[in-house]
Amino acid sequence: MGRVKVITKRFIRRKWRKMNFADTFKHVLNGEVSLNHRKMECLKDSYKSSIWKLEIKSGQTSMPVILKISKQLRKSRPESTVEKNIYRRARKVLQPFMPKIYLTKRNVNGHDLWVFMEYIEAVKGRVHYNPDHFDKIIPALAKLHAATMNEKFEQHEKIFADWLPRFDSPRMLTERIETNKLTLHYLDEAMKKPKLKAIVQPYYSRLRELLKKGPGYFPEVSKAGLSIIHGDLHTANMACHNLKERKWQVKFIDWEGAKFAPCWFDLVNLVGVFLAYRREWADKEEAITRRAVRLYADEMKKNGVEFKTEPLTLYRMAFLKRILERGMYLQLKWAVTGKKEAKLLKIYLKKIEILGKQVGLI
Repeated sequence: MGRVKVITKRFIRRKWRKMNFADTFKHVLNGEVSLNHRKMECLKDSYKSSIWKLEIKSGQTSMPVILKISKQLRKSRPESTVEKNIYRRARKVLQPFMPKIYLTKRNVNGHDLWVFMEYIEAVKGRVHYNPDHFDKIIPALAKLHAATMNEKFEQHEKIFADWLPRFDSPRMLTERIETNKLTLHYLDEAMKKPKLKAIVQPYYSRLRELLKKGPGYFPEVSKAGLSIIHGDLHTANMACHNLKERKWQVKFIDWEGAKFAPCWFDLVNLVGVFLAYRREWADKEEAITRRAVRLYADEMKKNGVEFKTEPLTLYRMAFLKRILERGMYLQLKWAVTGKKEAKLLKIYLKKIEILGKQVGLI
């Protein structure tokens, strides 16, 4: 049978029968299982994946499950490979931090990977998300980081050795060096465009001087601890059954950005990048940040990790490091090429000044 580009209900039903997927769920529902063809919903479909909410049933008992189909692309994307291996090979380590994986099956349709997993609804759209919710997410994040930090990660090195990007690897260092060169290039290109020049010029000389010293800013951030990080923390990538509980049982989904990297990068993304986009909290940003950092450090300590460097300093260093080594490159590139709106360019330029002074870089 030729490869199907569009995933349909009919196609899923056919594969369900042909590959006896029902057998996987017998022990889950304690009986013969069938797929309810009347309740099949496509939640998302793109060139790289198709995500479906299905319902399986046994007698009077029914249960929703997620089917995520990772499509084989003509040109393989490294991040796609990472997520596939998270589901297939890393369950032993990461299962407590993501929805339960019932079954993974390779080569179902050509080289597609089919993953059946627990249905947990994403946080996005279910609450009026605000900084108070950091208190409900940070404990789960700290558990992930503490469980996979340094020597705990090395215990499972064989699982991750040939596919999980490592911040401390020669390959990723080479990538950061190349990104640094491109950031300098786009910075100069921005100065050639009148509208961008007006934004960039007040920061140009100092930023160029800082970039020439990079990458490799703040080795303290790496020394504080490397762990598996999610890499893309926002409400669409966090799921929870009951948002009315005082303590959310958070699970993380969509692991394409996962890597072994400084643990503080996730907190920068969860708190710093969120607040950079949501300027309505700008006047409270410092207080929100201090509270989140304190909670993270306390939760890490509960899980056996205590930071030698002052946590707020580590957070500020990590935020500045991410801006200088990655964020500024993307913002300048998007601004110069017009590929995307560079919404954070002005904010990041100001952040470099503020954070740079706070940590003694400027």
